[in-house]
Amino acid sequence: MPLTTDPLPMRLSPLVGRDTELRDLVAAIEDSRLLTLTGPGGTGKTRLALAAAAAMAGRGKPTCWVELAPIDDPGIVAHAVAAKLGAPETPGQDTTAAVATHIASDELMLVLDNCEHLAAAAASLAEDLLAACPNVTVLATSREALGVYGERTWSVPPLADTDAVSLFEQRARLVRPEFRATDGDAPRIQLICQRLDGLPLAIELAAARMRILSIAELARRLDDIFTVLTGGARSAPARHQALRATLDWSHDMLGEDERTAFRRLAVFSGGFTLDAAENVIADRSDLKPPAVLDLLTRLADKSLLRVDHTADISRYHLLATIRDYAAVKLADAPDEEPARLAHLRYYTDFAEHVADAPDGDLDQVETELPNLRAAIEYAPKSSDPVAALRIASALHRYASLRGQYHEIRQWLDTAVTSCPDAPAELRARALLGGGRLALLQCDYAPAVRRGEAALRLYRELGDSKGIASGLQLLGSVAREQGRYARAAQLYAESLADAQAAGDRRAAASVHGSLAFVSWLQGDFDQALRSATTSEEMFRLLGDVEGLASALIHLGVIARFKPDNERAVALLSEARSLANGIGFREGVAWIEEQLGLIAARRGDPDALTLLRRSLDTHTELRDRWRMSSLLEDLAAFALAQQNAGRAARLLGAAEAIRNTIGSVIPPAERPQHTATETGARAALEPGRFEAERQRGLLATTEDLRADLPRAGARVADSSVALPVLRTAAPVPASAASAAAAPAAAAAPALGAPGGSLRIRALGGAVVEVGETALTAADWGYAKPRELLFLLVTSPPMTRDQIGTALWPDLSGRQLSNALHTALRELRRALGDGGWVQYADGHYRFDRAREHECDVTAFEDALVEARRARPATAGLPELQRAIAAYGGDFLDGMSAGEWALIRRDELRRAFESALLATGRMLAAAGRYQAAATAFRRAVAHEPLNESAHRELMTCWAQLGETARAVRHYEELAKRLHDQLGVPPAAETTVLYKKLIGAE
Repeated sequence: MPLTTDPLPMRLSPLVGRDTELRDLVAAIEDSRLLTLTGPGGTGKTRLALAAAAAMAGRGKPTCWVELAPIDDPGIVAHAVAAKLGAPETPGQDTTAAVATHIASDELMLVLDNCEHLAAAAASLAEDLLAACPNVTVLATSREALGVYGERTWSVPPLADTDAVSLFEQRARLVRPEFRATDGDAPRIQLICQRLDGLPLAIELAAARMRILSIAELARRLDDIFTVLTGGARSAPARHQALRATLDWSHDMLGEDERTAFRRLAVFSGGFTLDAAENVIADRSDLKPPAVLDLLTRLADKSLLRVDHTADISRYHLLATIRDYAAVKLADAPDEEPARLAHLRYYTDFAEHVADAPDGDLDQVETELPNLRAAIEYAPKSSDPVAALRIASALHRYASLRGQYHEIRQWLDTAVTSCPDAPAELRARALLGGGRLALLQCDYAPAVRRGEAALRLYRELGDSKGIASGLQLLGSVAREQGRYARAAQLYAESLADAQAAGDRRAAASVHGSLAFVSWLQGDFDQALRSATTSEEMFRLLGDVEGLASALIHLGVIARFKPDNERAVALLSEARSLANGIGFREGVAWIEEQLGLIAARRGDPDALTLLRRSLDTHTELRDRWRMSSLLEDLAAFALAQQNAGRAARLLGAAEAIRNTIGSVIPPAERPQHTATETGARAALEPGRFEAERQRGLLATTEDLRADLPRAGARVADSSVALPVLRTAAPVPASAASAAAAPAAAAAPALGAPGGSLRIRALGGAVVEVGETALTAADWGYAKPRELLFLLVTSPPMTRDQIGTALWPDLSGRQLSNALHTALRELRRALGDGGWVQYADGHYRFDRAREHECDVTAFEDALVEARRARPATAGLPELQRAIAAYGGDFLDGMSAGEWALIRRDELRRAFESALLATGRMLAAAGRYQAAATAFRRAVAHEPLNESAHRELMTCWAQLGETARAVRHYEELAKRLHDQLGVPPAAETTVLYKKLIGAE
C-alpha cells in the first residue's frame, strides 16, 4: 500500500534564482540515497530543499517533510518522523524500527530540515532507515554534515549578483508594493547585496527595512549591519528574524574551544593559511597548535568557514558578514589584544622571512597583502609599534618587482616618522627602502633626502653593507639626472664598501649599475665588462632578479653594437626569468627592447610589443623612461615620413625631462640629433619650432594621437633607429567593447544644469550652477570618484578605469559597475555630454566651458615652464600657487590612484614654491621670498633645501637670530623623525650665521 504523506509546506513567495542549483540538485538526489545541503545560516538551504522536494513530488516520488527546528530533545526525532508518516507506534517498540516497518519497501524521499542542533539523532535515524528500507532517499539540511557513511554533501552557495538583486526587489515590494527599482537604484542595491555576501536571509531582512528607509539610507546604515538587519516575518523561526540571531544560533552550538577559535579568526583580512591560524588561535594555556586543524575542520563543517584548495596549499576565509560577527565577539572578549598581537607578530615574521628573502615567493606576499596591511595599521596601537617598521622595510623587494611603489613607500615613510626611537639599523633600512622607491617614481629630491639620511645612520653604525647600498642609491639618482661622473664615483665607492663587507650580491648589483652608467655614456666596452661580471656573479649566487637585470644590460649593449641576434637571445632569457618572478619593470623594458629590434627589421609586430610596454610603464609612472621612448617614437614617426609628429614627440620628451630634471643620455644623443635634423629639414621654416612647442604643452591625450600606429612599417629604412631604449607615457590597450557601447549611449537623465565648477584641491566639491552636489545627488560614492578621475586624467580605457576604481572586478562585473557609475555621474551633472566615449577611451570633455582648480594649477605651471627667460614665468607660478587650495581630494575616500595623483600635485606645488622663492630672492625681494619658502617648509617639513633658502632670506633681512633658531628647530625635527643630523650644507650655513651673529 502506498505511503500517505502530508502536503509539502507552502511558501508565499517564490524561489528566486537557484535555477542551475535546483537542476543539479535534483539530478544529484536521483543518484544519492543520502544528500545533505550544508551552508551558513541564512544561505537558503531550506528554500532550496523545498523546491527540490516539490520537483521530486512532481515526478511522482512520495515526499515527507519533517521540520526539526522546533525540536530540542534528540530523543523525539524519530517520533516526529513517525507522526508525519502516520506510522503506528507500539509501546516498548523502538520508534525508528516502527518507522522502518511502516515504510518497508515503499518509495519515499524523507526531508529532514534544520538538523544541525540534532545532528547525532538525525544521523542515527537516517542510517537505520537507509539500511532497512531499500527505496528510501533522505535529503537533509544542516550547517554541518551528518557524518553518515555514504552521505553526499552539497554546499549551498550565496546568490549570484543578479539573483541577489532580484530577491531584494521582490522582498522590498512585499513591504512597499509601489517599490520599483530605478536605474539609479540598481548600483546601490547591488552594493547592498554584495555587502551582505549574497546571503538570502540577510537580503530579505535588508529588504524588509524598505518599509521605512530609502535605498540610499539603507546602504549608508549597513556598516552597523547587525542593528539594521532585524525583523522579518513573524512566522519565521526566531533565529531567522535577525541576522545576528541566526549567527547566534550557530555560535551557541559551538564548543568553548570552537568559539575561541572562531572569534580569533576575525583578526585575519583576506583569508589565511593553517600555519597562520595555528599561530593566532593557539595560546599558552589549553589551546595548543596541533588542535587548530581539528578546530578549523569543525568550523568548516558547521559552514562558518570556507576553504579554497590549490595544488600547494589550502586557504581559509570567513564571509564578510560572518567575519563582522566574529569581530563583535572578539571585541567583547578578553583575548582581543593577544589575538591581534599574535597576528602582528606572525605577519612581521612572514614579511622578514618570506617577503625579504632573495628567493621569497612574491605571489604569496601578494596574497597576504590584506593581512600585512591590517598588521601595519594595528602596529602603532600595539605594544610593538616598531613592527610596522620591520614589515614595511621587508616589503621593498616586493614593491620594486611588482610595481607597488606608492603604497609601500607610504608605509615606509609613516613607519620611520612614527618610530623615532626604533633601532638605528631599522630606521636606516626603512629610509633606504623609501629612497629606492622614490627613485623608481622619478621623485629625486625625496630619494636623495632618504638616501643621505640612511647613509649617515649606516656610517654611524659602521655598516659597510648599508653604506654600499646608500652610495649605490645616490649614484642611481645622479645617473638618472645625467651626472654620470658623480654616479660612477659613487658606484666605485659603493663597490669598495660592498667588497669590504664581503657582500657578493651587493657587489654584483653595483657592477650592474656601473654597466648601466657606462652604456648610457656610450662606453659599450666598459659596459660589457661590468655587465658580464655582474651576470657571472649573479649566476653563481642563483639570484634570479639580479641575473635578469644583468642580462637586460647585456642585451641592450648587444643591440647598440649592433648584434641583434645576440641581443634577442639575451633578452629572451631575461624575459623568461623576469616573467617567472613577476618583475614588471624588467618585463616591460625587455618587451620594449625586443620591439625596437623588431622595428629595425621592419617587423609589423614591433609596435605591439612597444605599446604593451607603454601600458606597464605608464602604470609604473616611470617618467625617466617615458622621455626616452618618446624620443624613440619620434624617430619612428620620422621614418614613417611624419616630421610634424616627430617634432611634437621630441617636444613632449623635453617637457618630461624638464619636469623631473633629467637629460638626454649621450648614447641617445645621436638619435635625438638625427631625428631633430631630419624633422627640421622636412618641415617648412618655423614649423618645427611651432610643432615642438605643441609637444611641450601637449596633454597625454594629444600624445596618444601622435604615437605611430601599431602594424605600420617604416617607409624609409635609411632612417634607422640606432639608439632606442625604454617605455612611454600613454597606455594604448585596446578598449573593451563590453561596457563602451552602453556607456556611450547612456542618455542625460537630468536637465542641463548651468556652469560646472570642480574643486579637487583642498577638498572635493562639484557645483552645477549655484548648487553644490551632495551625496544624495551622486547616489553612491563611485560616480563622484569617477568624475574626479576622468577630469584629472587623460582619456582612459575601461580596464584602466577598472584598475583605479574597481581593482577586484573584471569582465562583465566591471562592465556593469562602470555602466551604472557613468549613468549616475551623467544624471548628477544633468548633462550626458560631459563624459564622452571614442576610440576605445572615456574622457571628460575639456573643450566645454567649465572650471577645475587642478586644470588651472597645471595649466599655469605649463605656461611658467614655457616662459623665456624663466623669470618671466613668475606671474604664472604665482597663479599656480594661488590655485592650489590644499591636497588633492583631501578628506574624500578614494582609491590608490588618488593618492598617487595627490603626491604628484604635492610635488609640483613644492617645486612651484621653491622656484617662486628663488626668483623673488634673486630679485632682492627677500620678504616675499621668505613667505614662499615658509609655505614650502610647511608643505614639506623635511625639505632641507627649503629650510636653507628660508634661513638665507632671514639673514638677508637682518633676522640672523631667527635663522639660527630655525636651524635648531630643524635639527630637532630631523633627530626626532629620522634620527639624523642636518645635511652638511645646512650645518655650514648655520656656522656662517653664528659667525655673522
